[in-house]
Amino acid sequence: MKFKIPQFIEVEDKVIGPFSLKQFLYLAIGGGILFALWFIVGITVFIIVAMPIAVVALVFAFYRVNGRPFTAFLTSLFEYLTKPRRYVWRKHK
Repeated sequence: MKFKIPQFIEVEDKVIGPFSLKQFLYLAIGGGILFALWFIVGITVFIIVAMPIAVVALVFAFYRVNGRPFTAFLTSLFEYLTKPRRYVWRKHK
């Protein structure tokens, strides 16, 4: 009796072109913010403000820390910084 074993379960499905749904949403939100800023502020302010927004959108979409998405890394970092720590010391005999 043969069973099919799922493979590549860590790989997200490519939904919109070469991007997964999460990647597309991060890029679309960043692009939407930049599009709105283009009409609100002047060109010099836009260039100064657009760089960090574009970098953040690209980091959220593509950057991985130790093979995990950047959002998972940020969640772990936030939990580590906010939860209390308990240090237990036991004297070895």
